[in-house]
Amino acid sequence: QAQRDAANSPDRRGQLNPDEPDGHALHDAFTYQRGHAEVFRAVYKKAGHVSPRKRERLSIVDIGAGAATVAVALADAVGKGTRRRIDYLAYDPHSMMRRLGERVLNHLDAQFRSATYIESLDDIDLSGVDRLLFTFSYVSHQDAVTTADVDHWASLIGNAVRKVDRAVELIYTTVSLSGGRLPELGQKLDQAGVSRKVNRITVRVKRQYPLRISDSNRVQWDDQSANWQVQSEHWVMRK
Repeated sequence: QAQRDAANSPDRRGQLNPDEPDGHALHDAFTYQRGHAEVFRAVYKKAGHVSPRKRERLSIVDIGAGAATVAVALADAVGKGTRRRIDYLAYDPHSMMRRLGERVLNHLDAQFRSATYIESLDDIDLSGVDRLLFTFSYVSHQDAVTTADVDHWASLIGNAVRKVDRAVELIYTTVSLSGGRLPELGQKLDQAGVSRKVNRITVRVKRQYPLRISDSNRVQWDDQSANWQVQSEHWVMRK
């Protein structure tokens, strides 16, 4: 109960530093995972991204993946045949989130071509990649994101744009608030000579929060009249 109270403090609002207690990661995954996945699913369906066709492989790099939020969204957004053409790579700096995400992927059994967590973005191998999509689900507004992180993202994405023959894409969702690090990332890519086509996406998704777990171990949901306040974009990037 003490961990739950600390994790649910008004000052946190889902902010998770990599060194915070495991209980905070558990709380945030339980509280926000479903809503964030439903938002990403809605954005993905409205984005101009074309799902991989036969004999195509799509590599998805989910940065700040939490408990595999984007994988959960894609399990509902695309069919089994499409999922079998997707290599899903997830990265999250919090060790408990990584462990949760690995269990979610195993339970989800979405039958991606491959699905794994990596411990460092430097572990990404771009050789032989047909198509590449970077995803950011409710990451850019996190206080733990630093300028060094954005520099790392920009270096990784810029390198990918130079190495991958097809256009490299990016889809992000975040809270509709001032601040956040995505504008900074865009500026750094522009300065690096990366051409970006930016498509803003508007979705309306009702907020849902878990109320409690019933005696039958099923979650009771609080369906609210308000929508998630979402800011989202789809970037298509070329050399």
